[in-house]
Amino acid sequence: MDQLVPVMIGLGLVLLIAFVVVATVLGVRHERRRRAALRDWARRHGWRYVEEPRVDWMSRMPGTSRRRVTLALTGVLNGREVTVADYSYIRSSTSTTTGADGHSSTSTSSTTHHFVVVVVSLPEPGPTLAVERRGGLSKLGRAILGDKPTALGDEQFDSKFRLTGPDPDTIRRYVGPALVAEHIAGRVPPWSLYGSQLLTYYEGSIDDPERIPAFAEPLVRVAHLLGR
Repeated sequence: MDQLVPVMIGLGLVLLIAFVVVATVLGVRHERRRRAALRDWARRHGWRYVEEPRVDWMSRMPGTSRRRVTLALTGVLNGREVTVADYSYIRSSTSTTTGADGHSSTSTSSTTHHFVVVVVSLPEPGPTLAVERRGGLSKLGRAILGDKPTALGDEQFDSKFRLTGPDPDTIRRYVGPALVAEHIAGRVPPWSLYGSQLLTYYEGSIDDPERIPAFAEPLVRVAHLLGR
């Protein structure tokens, strides 16, 4: 019986390695098919497809470690130049456990977070602005301290979103009633404006090229409604 233990351990390791190899091969094949489908979609619709592009908006994205823009597609949608890109970063965490014998062991695990980024180019640069969805702490702070001067005075909007910008007058000049109504109705996403680049992002990856317009259209609508 004792002789079977090393054999069983060895067999388990072999099976584990085989599983990892098969999973890796299948993952590589899936990624190749996905990229081929995106290139084909871009060619058919007159968009530009680029792998590992250099971008200047990465600092506006979540994550600080091993950040990467895998690919980007750029074209014109409803009269606006739009880029839809795959972005990811890796978050690592370390944990320490202590056994019954008093010895400690440390293990590190990593998780990759994927996002679809949409950037709409504006004809002229604007102020640095952002509309962000309120989280729990923001809602609590508002309940205790009240609204900041940058609030719009619309309870439906201010209870769900917070605005950042250079001053209240500039914010109100860009975020008008029509855009506020779209945010309240949930038809447009949170966004940030820096220079001439309007940006938003969603969790996930561009798995289906036919969804590219659906990713981009809400932010294009924000671009059309700025100042209205």
